[in-house]
Amino acid sequence: MTENNKKPAALKVLSGLIFLEGLVVLGLAVILLIQVVTGEITSFIAAISLLALVSAAAAWVITIAINLLSGMRWSRSGAVFWQFVQLAVAMGSFGGQFGSQAIGWAIFAPSAIGLYLLFRGDVVAATQSSKS
Repeated sequence: MTENNKKPAALKVLSGLIFLEGLVVLGLAVILLIQVVTGEITSFIAAISLLALVSAAAAWVITIAINLLSGMRWSRSGAVFWQFVQLAVAMGSFGGQFGSQAIGWAIFAPSAIGLYLLFRGDVVAATQSSKS
């Protein structure tokens, strides 16, 4: 039996969920890059800065997902932080001038599921490795 088969199903689902969240952020970075290349921007400096920030966030979230599956302890705290960031964005999406219930729920639901999975006992136990 391989080591991956010993991992709880909840950890695999959590890692997959966070990996998908990372891919969504990566998709946003690609959209920003297309806007920079096609000139659909008003400030080049701001657009490049935002592109760098979003690209770094995508890489960070994908790294968290990979290391969660490897059982790294530090990846849980990064994942918790990311879920709370998404919850904050979701709450902002429910109201305001450009608020959208659909966007709010689309961000809120995976974050709530992610937080639930992050605090399950089997996931906590599986992510106790301190190797780096």
